[in-house]
Amino acid sequence: MTMPAQPLQSSAPPVIEGKLINRWQYWLFAIPAIVFQFFWGWYPMVIAIYLSMTNSPIRGAITFEGFNNYNRLFADPLVGTSFQITLIYAAMSIALTFIIPIFVAILLMEMPPTLMRVMMLLWFVPLSGIASTLFWQYLYNEQFGIFQFIATQVFHMPAQAFLSSERWVIFWLIFPGLLMFGPGLYYITGLQGIPKSYYEAAEIEGAGFWRKIWTISLPRLRPIISMTLLFSIIGSMQEFSFPDLMTRGGPNGASRTVVMYMFSILNNGRYGDATALAVMLFILIMAIVLVYRTVFKDDPDI
Repeated sequence: MTMPAQPLQSSAPPVIEGKLINRWQYWLFAIPAIVFQFFWGWYPMVIAIYLSMTNSPIRGAITFEGFNNYNRLFADPLVGTSFQITLIYAAMSIALTFIIPIFVAILLMEMPPTLMRVMMLLWFVPLSGIASTLFWQYLYNEQFGIFQFIATQVFHMPAQAFLSSERWVIFWLIFPGLLMFGPGLYYITGLQGIPKSYYEAAEIEGAGFWRKIWTISLPRLRPIISMTLLFSIIGSMQEFSFPDLMTRGGPNGASRTVVMYMFSILNNGRYGDATALAVMLFILIMAIVLVYRTVFKDDPDI
């Protein structure tokens, strides 16, 4: 009599083994990023918060001072002014160098391919940061700059005070971003990834140019807009190099951002105050980012 064959038994189901292997693979990829973030992100942040409550000397014993550094900063009128200038700079920078390139990219996509390539080359001129700064310093020169020549000789206007005007210095610092900074490249890439069938279906339904932008282009660009806007907020709130090279914070502190004032305090040996100011800026940026992430949704189908 033939006995029925017994099923083979394994120590662990293949599905469970596969899940365990995948989990270890995930951790092997994640651990280097976690270690890097710990030593270059979380650990320095905790140390900075601690040092902001001390005298933070370069040499010698550290003396704990509590919130005395913060109290001095709150009593300093230049701190409030620098935060106000930073917020104005960030708002204008986002409005001019972030929002406008979205519509420019959409308009470029409506051009013939050859003309679009030429316009992209003219718009996204690849220049280094130092080279572009020197270039714009010559353009803004109030004696022999080309902008002054255009204002006085072409439009017959009085001599303009570009970077020496307390009222307009922020605008003229942000203006180069329209030509020299290119987030529009990301938008063009995103637009090229939208299926043309979406636009064709919209045209069949009678949608016009602006209707297609509002219902197709902008929603499909939402993930890219979300990420680039987040980086723009963080970057513009920490602006230092360009205004420092162009104006040194002048005239009369009208372009002195928080980071510039922080370095000024640092150069005066007030290390604890400078660290406390950095922590205050970090808290402000985090608050703005949290509100932004709560309000702005990434999913284009929502």
